[in-house]
Amino acid sequence: MDALRKINKIIIKDSEIAILKKYNIIVNEYSSFDEILFQIDNIIDDLSDEEYDELDFVASNLMERKYYEESPK
Repeated sequence: MDALRKINKIIIKDSEIAILKKYNIIVNEYSSFDEILFQIDNIIDDLSDEEYDELDFVASNLMERKYYEESPK
């Protein structure tokens, strides 16, 4: 099962953690969505199409969660 976890202030799925780890982005080392998105942005242009799509999917999910977490309720 792909559980959601809260690491620091980041809500993230196990599968997303595994994908990020593959690219040496260790979620435990970051304290916000923005920091992870910044790291993804730094490496995404140097990847193959398949790798790009994989990281772009994770980035999109994180941006959506960030939006809902930070939106006034």
